[in-house]
Amino acid sequence: MSLDLRPVQVRLSEEAYDALRLIADAHDQDLGEAARIILSEALLGKAHAIKVTAERLARAIKTDKPR
Repeated sequence: MSLDLRPVQVRLSEEAYDALRLIADAHDQDLGEAARIILSEALLGKAHAIKVTAERLARAIKTDKPR
């Protein structure tokens, strides 16, 4: 099964690039694969947090209880 991946270009600070290289080397991955995994995890986690917050806010607004 092949993933349908979209290309993205990012610019990293020297410190972030060195960290990415360290992580990639430790996991025996190339830089692009390591960056894809890290970025995907971060994006999906942040998006989930935003969705949960939005759902909680929507429920709080719809409550019939007076404050």
